[in-house]
Amino acid sequence: MVFHYIDVKDLFPHYRLHTPAEITARNHVSRYEVARDVIIQQILQIVVGALLGVTEPEDMYGKEEYDVAVWATRLRLAQRALPQLLGFIGLNAAAISKNLSPAHPVLAGVFAGGRYPLMKLGTDATGAVPAFAAWEMLLAKTIYWYLIPAVRFGVAIFLLDTWQYFLHRAMHMNKWLYSKCKWYAG
Repeated sequence: MVFHYIDVKDLFPHYRLHTPAEITARNHVSRYEVARDVIIQQILQIVVGALLGVTEPEDMYGKEEYDVAVWATRLRLAQRALPQLLGFIGLNAAAISKNLSPAHPVLAGVFAGGRYPLMKLGTDATGAVPAFAAWEMLLAKTIYWYLIPAVRFGVAIFLLDTWQYFLHRAMHMNKWLYSKCKWYAG
């Protein structure tokens, strides 16, 4: 409806790809047909989404803390590569860690490859588990609760928009598809 309003009020005419005369010469579909076809397409998308939702396995709850701990462990493992990376560019990570340890023990632990000597081990039913620094847990929670869903959402938007664009384009470029699927090509 926003684009219809812009079209009717002739807003931003200098950004138009085609003149109104070109559009009226080519477009033989009424606004009613376009609105009807868009609603049909949206109903089809809702039905497909509902069917996919029914076929998905039941959501699992209670595993979130474990998943966050997995990400914290991955961060800890990534820290182990830091001394080698710094050594590759000519820096001595052990010396940097030693110099930082009195004033900034957490940062010193990062440079030492994720070794935090002042941190205690926690225990659980299986025995000792490493404790994580507060920044590791915060970053792990941020990755798990915000970054991963944002990436998934972005990928979903990209795939849906790509699908819609190429399907719409195919409907307009192929005369047989256009004649059989006018409701979709709009």
